[in-house]
Amino acid sequence: MTGIYSRGVARIRHATSGEIFEIPADELDWAEFAADERQMGQEIGYSAALDHPALGSLTWELWEYPLGAENMRETDVNGHELLENIDFGLQHLPDDDEPEDEPLPLALRLAQLPRQLDELDRALAQLRERSSMIGHNQAPAEFRLDVDQAQIDAARDSITDIRQELSKPVPKVEANTVVLEKAEGRLRQLASMIGSWLKSGAQALVKGGVAAIGGALTIEVVSKNAALQNLLVTVADTLSAWIQFIGLL
Repeated sequence: MTGIYSRGVARIRHATSGEIFEIPADELDWAEFAADERQMGQEIGYSAALDHPALGSLTWELWEYPLGAENMRETDVNGHELLENIDFGLQHLPDDDEPEDEPLPLALRLAQLPRQLDELDRALAQLRERSSMIGHNQAPAEFRLDVDQAQIDAARDSITDIRQELSKPVPKVEANTVVLEKAEGRLRQLASMIGSWLKSGAQALVKGGVAAIGGALTIEVVSKNAALQNLLVTVADTLSAWIQFIGLL
C-alpha cells in the first residue's frame, strides 16, 4: 500500500513582478488523476493543484509505475521561476490487515545510527563506483541503475550532517530538525530511485532476460542495491521518528 508524502515549502518568484511567494506543503491536496495498464502492470498518476491568487494555476504530479515504485515527478509553476520545491514522493504504508511491527524506542534507534551511517557511507561509495561502471558499459536503460554522482555525494554530505547533529550534547532534543528533514528527503529520494530499478531490472534478471552485461550487472549487484535501499529506508525512518519527537517537545 502506497501514499504520497509532501513537506517543506515551495518558493516561487513571479515572472513579472519578481515577488517571491511561499507555498507550504500542507496546502496541497493529493488525488489520483490517471491510471493506465502498461507492460509491467498498472501506472497511476497523482496530482496536487493549487489556484494561487498571484501565481495562477500551480500543479505537482507524481507517477507510480510499476505499483509500489516511484517513476516520475513533475512541477508546473505556470511560467514562474521555481526557486525551491517542496519535498514530495511515494511512501509505503502498512496494509490495514497487516499488523505493524512495534518500532524500537528512539534512544535505541539513535544508538544504532552511527554504525548504520558508517555502513551507509561505505555502500554509497560502492554505488558510485558501480554506477559509473554500468553506465560505461552502456547496459540497456531498463537494466541500468544510473544515479547522478552529485545525488550520491549529496546523500553522503547528509551523512556528515547527521553525524554533526548526533555529536551535540543531548542530540535527542537539541538536533536541528531542518538539517534532519533535508537529510531524510535526500535518503528517501535515493531509496525510491533504487526501488524503481529493482522492480524493473531485477525482475528481468530473475526471468532470465539478462544474465550479465559486460560483467557489471549481476545478481550480486542486485542484492547489494536491495540491501542499500533497505538501509536508506531504515536511516530515513529513524530521522523521521527523531523529527517527530523534537516536534512534540
